[in-house]
Amino acid sequence: MIKWTKVLVASLCFMAGSAMAAGKIAVVDLERALFDSDGAKASFKQVTDQFGDDLVKVKALEKEMVKIQETLQKDGAIMSDDAQRKLRNDIKEKQSEYKFFGGKLQQAEQQWRQQFFRANLPRLQAILKELIDAEKVDMVLNGQAVIHVSPDLDLTKMLLNKLNQASAAKK
Repeated sequence: MIKWTKVLVASLCFMAGSAMAAGKIAVVDLERALFDSDGAKASFKQVTDQFGDDLVKVKALEKEMVKIQETLQKDGAIMSDDAQRKLRNDIKEKQSEYKFFGGKLQQAEQQWRQQFFRANLPRLQAILKELIDAEKVDMVLNGQAVIHVSPDLDLTKMLLNKLNQASAAKK
């Protein structure tokens, strides 16, 4: 056990020494920067407008299920078994519809995210490259894989600002 601990400590020291020799290290979360951008918000608004009826349906189903559940909890003790069974069946039907429409919306959002990411990846990479050169960064780590980072080493906000500036310049 002690031997493994020594090996682990030696490995960590070696990796830390290698990281220091590498120069300036930064972190960036590409997805967060891209999907928090003004362009992404405008694009996603178009998607929500396109699926607005389904979104309204999901919210209405959710309210109906909550209302039925509250009725069951409040009046269940004085209701007949048939009335309770009917309300439980109503909930099951509404849950089924909710899953259908909710799944449809999730699939649409996931598809939009993939398409938006693919379409904007070259521009995102170009802006990131400019930022890396300007900040003289030698190594960039994925922000989603990092547990903790000092805010001055996180390039995500700067990338987001540059994306927004580029979008505003396009208009």
